[in-house]
Amino acid sequence: MLLQLFAFAYFDFLQQFASLVRDPVGYGFGVPPGDGRPILLIPGFTAGDWSLGTMARWLGRVGYRPYLSGIDLNVGCPRRTMEVVGWRVEKIARESGQRVTIIGHSLGGVLGRAIAAANPANVREVVALGSPIRDGWTGVHDQVRPTLQAIQSFWQTFSDEPKSCGTAECSCAFVAAALAPTPGRSRFSAIYTRRDEVVQWRSCVDDAGSNFEVSGLHASLIVNREVYRILGSILAEAPGESAAA
Repeated sequence: MLLQLFAFAYFDFLQQFASLVRDPVGYGFGVPPGDGRPILLIPGFTAGDWSLGTMARWLGRVGYRPYLSGIDLNVGCPRRTMEVVGWRVEKIARESGQRVTIIGHSLGGVLGRAIAAANPANVREVVALGSPIRDGWTGVHDQVRPTLQAIQSFWQTFSDEPKSCGTAECSCAFVAAALAPTPGRSRFSAIYTRRDEVVQWRSCVDDAGSNFEVSGLHASLIVNREVYRILGSILAEAPGESAAA
């Protein structure tokens, strides 16, 4: 069953990517021009910056300044990852003189939300793609959760972090920040699909934020032409803002 699920996800990714490269939106046509603001991309669980190359190039093409997170493989203690990427956000904000927009896929969106809650002065907005922001691990589908938790547990054997790290039982600052209400100074937008094979779509929706539904599956959200069209509209809604001094 799990192999069949992964096969469907793989073929959907190829189909979505092929649709993106055939669509004018993939080349920036019909997308409001960007204002050069900094945008940080955060990959999903077990993925790295390499997964977001297509989106980074597209953002640069339409007029923004994309930055990668420095994550090679998004596994291990999310609190530590939040701290390291949070420092990167502070550095980008300081050097650019602007608050940073964060776009995160899956776990990347949860991390982005946590970073915004911890440092709203330097985060302008967060856009989460298929991110379980309401329920954490319980927002992951039952047929997928054991495998993902096994990967997390395996990785924990190589660190000195507690076994509860990255779970709802963990009492560190990450869990509180990730599940906190949308920070007052930072806008939050969620893009989700009801066909999501990894995350339960209802756990992606924020009643206090802006929510957008697209077609397709979870992994392909990073190459989904509907997502790119929505991103163009979200980013164009308001001008950039200066970072905290």
